[in-house]
Amino acid sequence: MKFKNYILACFLSFYSTLTIAQVNELKRPLVSFSGYVKEVQNTYFIQKIDSNASANLIHNRLNFKLNSGSKWSGRLEIRNRIFYGEQIKLTPNFGKTINQYEGIMHLSRLWIDEKSFVAHSVIDRISMQYSDKKWDITIGRQRINWGINNIWNPNDIFNAYDFLDFDYEERPGSDAIRIQHSFKNTSGIELAYKPSEKKDGNVMAFLYKLNKWKYDFQLLGGLYKTDYIFGGGWAGNIKDAGFKGEMSYFIPRSSTLNSSKNYSLSLMADQTFKNDWYIALSGLYNSNPTNLFNLNGVLSGTTLSAKSLFPYRYNLHATVMKTISPIASFNFSTIYSPEKNTLILIPTYTWNVATNFDLDGTAQSYFAEQTSGYCNLITQFYIRGRWSF
Repeated sequence: MKFKNYILACFLSFYSTLTIAQVNELKRPLVSFSGYVKEVQNTYFIQKIDSNASANLIHNRLNFKLNSGSKWSGRLEIRNRIFYGEQIKLTPNFGKTINQYEGIMHLSRLWIDEKSFVAHSVIDRISMQYSDKKWDITIGRQRINWGINNIWNPNDIFNAYDFLDFDYEERPGSDAIRIQHSFKNTSGIELAYKPSEKKDGNVMAFLYKLNKWKYDFQLLGGLYKTDYIFGGGWAGNIKDAGFKGEMSYFIPRSSTLNSSKNYSLSLMADQTFKNDWYIALSGLYNSNPTNLFNLNGVLSGTTLSAKSLFPYRYNLHATVMKTISPIASFNFSTIYSPEKNTLILIPTYTWNVATNFDLDGTAQSYFAEQTSGYCNLITQFYIRGRWSF
């Protein structure tokens, strides 16, 4: 089915649901609309400042939320992006790379795919939801967020994301069915199923949540593609500092030449101090690292998995943020891995220029040991403006 037919089917589905709800509730349904337009300018330097290339990104998002006033609601969200510039030209198959969305519904369209100009659209949210006091059932493309930590989430088995892709705040979604049930004692259980067109690509798992000793705990288990998965996490405080953790253990369902067990653990501690200072420390251990890092995937977003959230075995992340004024803040983050002494420096300055307009600048600079010695591999500068509506 063509992309435009999917769009039409989506709107007709929402309209039919609203019509039924209107007849049942004798109320006019609430339809809300929001979104934003961004303009991102990106320039990178490879080792030498004269080895540079630039790119521009126009990023638009359209969010539709349909609420009948009853127990039914719906969402439709569309992401439109236009890339152009020399950096696009120098990236092989850039259009085909960004036109990949893991799911059974083919809701993306590559409108233009030229060497230095690419236009792409994708529906990354389309779902219907039923909610009451105890039950919450969602069907469609949705965000299933089982992660706890801010940076690395081994429990995020349905839609892992690349935190270096800072321009995708909404994060990827999954074509799935999710059932949530709440108990009286603040505990609850979730069941989720994500089918796949690929062989051994299905994900099906349960999550149980409870609160004990002033900590929130969760346990999960199920099938993750070619593996069985068992894991869990916690979130609480040690005095004034937040303390969180997640772990996941992947066991191959069948023994093959390329199959292996994988254990992933992430820990995080953070605290807010006087004078609006914020500090956070995170660590990630991956028992089966790939040691392959893609330096060209930040602009377009890279495909990650819960089994491989970062390519190295030992990884550390630290961030210091200072709120300068009610409309401005500065954030400095670093990532370090002993593998080749890899270091990433990420300073960010954010300024709320007006009520609906934000401006920020971000740099991502990568360092590692090479045969020629320790050097800067690439530095990328981003200037982004965002108008929200």
